[in-house]
Amino acid sequence: MYEVEKMEKDALKFKLEKDIKADKTLRVSLDKNLQELKELPGSRERSLSITKLQESIMWLGMDLKRLNEPNPYPDSYKPDNAKIAPTADGLKL
Repeated sequence: MYEVEKMEKDALKFKLEKDIKADKTLRVSLDKNLQELKELPGSRERSLSITKLQESIMWLGMDLKRLNEPNPYPDSYKPDNAKIAPTADGLKL
């Protein structure tokens, strides 16, 4: 019985790691698209597209939180701290 439980736990850990990697990969890919879009001449439609890409990146960040990814911004909830940390995954946003 112990072996079955261990195998199930390992399978869940593998799925969790796979989901985290997928979210991070998508965030990097979306950021690349966002940077390309920002290089184009501006328009209302492109501005809305930029906003939606930023929102997509943010929601994938919330999914990382749901997956119990450790907080990459440990000082973000301290109002007495004036430090603004860069994105944990190096995004340019």
